[in-house]
Amino acid sequence: MNSMPNNCSASYRSVAAVYDRRTLPSLQKRIMNTPSQTPGICRIDQPEKHNHGFFVRLQRRGKIHPAFFSDKMHGGRAQALAAAQRHYEKLRAKLGPPKQMSRRWWAELPRRNGSSNVVGVQRSLDRRSKKPHVVWKATWSPKPYVVARKQFSVKRYGARKAKRLAIRARRAGLRNME
Repeated sequence: MNSMPNNCSASYRSVAAVYDRRTLPSLQKRIMNTPSQTPGICRIDQPEKHNHGFFVRLQRRGKIHPAFFSDKMHGGRAQALAAAQRHYEKLRAKLGPPKQMSRRWWAELPRRNGSSNVVGVQRSLDRRSKKPHVVWKATWSPKPYVVARKQFSVKRYGARKAKRLAIRARRAGLRNME
């Protein structure tokens, strides 16, 4: 079981069919939290469709390069896994390593249009006090797994100035990202 890839939901379903309900939660936790020994390759077991094998998936520049290696075509489970691993390594050699984007690049990536049209700046209602008040809030992540927020009251600064201050705070926070 350790040599088999476990990074897709189909492999979880096949394992779930083998074990009873009492051992399933602990097994699920172990499967979902352990990193795969073969990234990009997952096991597919769909008995109702007679579909058993390994699925290879690699994405570069927005294009997905998929391939399926069935147990039957390759003479068994171990041979299908070996063929999938060879194919995956060939693809990686041909396509090269993935381009690593900076945290700041991800933070500035355009997302859905909020109320400000600036990523990480939004108008919200602060309900922490007895009388709720409108604020402009800036959000950014100075370090991994840390979120920083700063808010500016519309009542105190006025709508335009509060929004401008939130945008400035967001930009200053992005400049100081690790």
